[in-house]
Amino acid sequence: MSHIPKIGQSEWYVLKALWEKSPLSGNEVVKAVSAHTDWSQSTILTMLRRLVKKKAVGVKQQNVMMYYPLVKESDVVRLETNMFLNRVYKGSVNLLVKGFLENGSLTEQELNELQSLIDSKKRGEEK
Repeated sequence: MSHIPKIGQSEWYVLKALWEKSPLSGNEVVKAVSAHTDWSQSTILTMLRRLVKKKAVGVKQQNVMMYYPLVKESDVVRLETNMFLNRVYKGSVNLLVKGFLENGSLTEQELNELQSLIDSKKRGEEK
């Protein structure tokens, strides 16, 4: 995995639009992000420019400027997950899971899925 820049909370909306479909023009990015936010066009374009500067998004000139992600969603998710885990749970997956279990915030279906993942991992299977 190459260098993954830190992605701000608001910038996720822009990247998600580009991960869903790319390349997109600036107007298409604005339209996609506007479907989930009430941000102005200039705000969205500013975030897009920031992501280009961070090298998370690339741009190529066609008839209009077309934007595309330079980072894979799975890499960014992994980085953000590790940062969250380290910041909140001192890097301990056990503390994270324990917190969810003690909080009672997992549904029966989620508990079953989690147990299935644990069982598969113990058997050496990948999902």
